[in-house]
Amino acid sequence: MIYVIINIGIAAYLAWSSFNVNTKNMRNENSLINIVLLSAATAILTVVTMLMVMWGPERFTVFLEHVLLFLIALIYIVIGFYFLGNAVKVGKIVSFLKIASILAALWISASKIQVADYTRFVFESKVLVQGDLAQFFPMTWLQLYFGLFIFVLPGLGALILMLSAENVNSRQAFQRALLFAASLVFAWISSAALSYISEMLPMMISLYTGVLAITVTFLTRISVQDKIYDTLTLFSNFIVNVIKYAVPSFVAALFFVGLRPIHSRAPVLYTVVVFAIACAAVFGARLLAAAITKISTFRSSSYGAAFEGDLASIDYNDETSDICNKLFEIFQNRANVGEMKVLIAGGNNELNTVFASRGAKPTLSAVDPGLEAIREQGINVFMKNEADGIFALQQKTAEINSFFKATGAEVLIILNEGRHLVGVIALGEKRGGASYDEYDMQIFDKLYSYFFVFGYYMSNIANASVVGTVNREIRMSAQIITSIQENMDPVDNPKMDVGYLMVPAHNIGGEFVDLIRLTDTRHIFVTGALSGKGISASMSMVILKSIIRTYLNSTHDFKKLVAKVNQFIRFSLPKGTFFAGVFCLMDFETDTLYYVNCGIPAMLLYTRAYNNVIEIQGNGYVLGFVKDITPLLKVKQIKLSAGDVIAISTAGLINSHSLRGEQYGKDRIKKSMTDNYMYSGMRMCAFLFDDLKRFMAKELDDDITVTMIRYLDKDSQTVSDEEDSDNGSSDNN
Repeated sequence: MIYVIINIGIAAYLAWSSFNVNTKNMRNENSLINIVLLSAATAILTVVTMLMVMWGPERFTVFLEHVLLFLIALIYIVIGFYFLGNAVKVGKIVSFLKIASILAALWISASKIQVADYTRFVFESKVLVQGDLAQFFPMTWLQLYFGLFIFVLPGLGALILMLSAENVNSRQAFQRALLFAASLVFAWISSAALSYISEMLPMMISLYTGVLAITVTFLTRISVQDKIYDTLTLFSNFIVNVIKYAVPSFVAALFFVGLRPIHSRAPVLYTVVVFAIACAAVFGARLLAAAITKISTFRSSSYGAAFEGDLASIDYNDETSDICNKLFEIFQNRANVGEMKVLIAGGNNELNTVFASRGAKPTLSAVDPGLEAIREQGINVFMKNEADGIFALQQKTAEINSFFKATGAEVLIILNEGRHLVGVIALGEKRGGASYDEYDMQIFDKLYSYFFVFGYYMSNIANASVVGTVNREIRMSAQIITSIQENMDPVDNPKMDVGYLMVPAHNIGGEFVDLIRLTDTRHIFVTGALSGKGISASMSMVILKSIIRTYLNSTHDFKKLVAKVNQFIRFSLPKGTFFAGVFCLMDFETDTLYYVNCGIPAMLLYTRAYNNVIEIQGNGYVLGFVKDITPLLKVKQIKLSAGDVIAISTAGLINSHSLRGEQYGKDRIKKSMTDNYMYSGMRMCAFLFDDLKRFMAKELDDDITVTMIRYLDKDSQTVSDEEDSDNGSSDNN
């Protein structure tokens, strides 16, 4: 009964497979689906036949066994012609040969082979020729059946497929043909082993449906496989799969057969022992395979999680050369990359090679037409020869191929800061000659933020022209940090006047304000503070400012933008980094300010109509602590009227203390807003800071960052201009 249960499971799997075949990119999909359907039908019929052996009439059971014999031959015939259909164009001659083979199999299995023992699936037949010729040609019809339909036809199809792949000089096609042939060889060897075992345990022959199930699984997966493996990877995958599947199967079968004599005396004990041994063999094999895959040679090709972990472990306090070598080592170990170049955009529209794992270090144009064509499509990760499949790039194929040739690359990872080119990571061929596939491209695209951090570091922090050489810990001067902090888009709209103040307690810090123009009628304001002090926080700040602008190229949903920034802080900036601030989106057409509070401690609104200041920030969650902050984000909105003023401040201003230990607090900010609402945003910030200095009467303990947003009418704009005539407008600062 155990064989019936096993075959029911195999039949269920094959039936499920017949409805769930992945036909994407499949060649000759109809033939392959027919193979799956025939295998499923064979497994189902095997279960029925075994039940008939136990409880059905003999003649009907014999008939079913003849049908099974024909179905097995039919499966191998279809497999052989499936291979042939992948190698040559199927014409009338091939179709005629296929039909002739099927008819021959039907005739031989129905009339030339007899069932010797229907209870054990034993077949017999006479020799092909009678009389004296039988001495020279003793082959039987049964031997002809196996030799012609199981070995010759499918084997010939596999051979023609390999020769065809070799002639077209396609490594991918040849590898697929080789794997198809390997699947066929597996089926042959497994069937022979099963036949040998069935001499001791006759009913084991019924498990040939398992061989069909494994073979069909191999064929369907290979048919959609576009990845090219090098010899080492194929060998390592073979070893790992042998350990995971073949070894426990062999151990279980060995004890299943070896302990068979005790079955008659203690069937329950026999079943328990064999089951326990099988489970132990499977568990032990899995542990052994997992241990082996930790060795670099045997690592799984699904390397995404490990790759991300390695990228996150890069220490940017190391020397530049060490960081580059570390990145290359990660690409080697995880993605099997054989060569890498890093090109960073410099002055005079040049791309300078700052790292090359081997070979020359070319200097290329940062406005190369091939590179520019790719960038215009908003593509960050691009594979060689991919232009042929993108209509907009087909006219630029020659220029794109020229750039790939100049860099010696197979894949380009293009690092963009908004519309500005930061650099390019050029990946050469994989070791062993394997090619990059869709999985590689998905992983590179998913981990793009890590590569951007590396490129931005190389461009702005490791660049020799801006790096201090006196002290290794001081990577960038305060002047450069300040220039990046103040690199923002002025608000050029008569409805609004924006002022800001950024005063670090120790020359440089992680607090910042950014103004980003989207359109003539929409502007984004970001104010906040990254955790940490000094150079480390300032590095994270300039990188975060750049990544926000980069995300805006592809993200048009305000809430999703904040969620993506949270993920970037969580996974790409140093561990433990968080951001407390606010994202604001101003729509001048509707006079509406949308905002997401990300832990900003103070967001105050002055309304001229009531001459009063209220808090509007509500509850918010800092970015960087959770993987997905989307469920916690709330987009709020406020309608602005002429004369309204919004003040946004980080914790440094509120928490500042006087010599007596008194906290500056929010009430003093509110009073300053009420007293100075008629002045420009810059003047309001200046008045507030002057009041703070008088209050403290000592040096700053913390960074101070304030943003003032004034909504204007004609009269208030005139007053603001008169008051600021000596200092210039806020837009010019």
